[in-house]
Amino acid sequence: MSEVDGSKPEWLDWATEERQIGQLLRESNPAWFAEVCQILFDTDPMMIRLVGEPEGYAPEVGSIIRSLPQCMSVEDVQFVIFNVFTQWFTPEFAGGLSQYAETAQAVWASWKAQQQE
Repeated sequence: MSEVDGSKPEWLDWATEERQIGQLLRESNPAWFAEVCQILFDTDPMMIRLVGEPEGYAPEVGSIIRSLPQCMSVEDVQFVIFNVFTQWFTPEFAGGLSQYAETAQAVWASWKAQQQE
């Protein structure tokens, strides 16, 4: 099925599912979810102000948080964040892996602190 034959595109199903998972993650730990939104807002990894408030990053944060348990290092987190932005946007729009380093360091530190609580 495709947009041409009048059905909804596959990416819409993917995005809807990601948003639902993100909402469940937000409900399970709203303060930490908001903290990660703030990190993305403050570090602006794509180097443009796409959103006017931290909450605008909620879809991406849900996708990031669900992958953090598999991360063993800040480099893993950097790769996850880069991949999330590539999926939510496009590889061209997401930019290069290196521009996600600062964000990854902050998310990794937050994740490690979260694990100790």
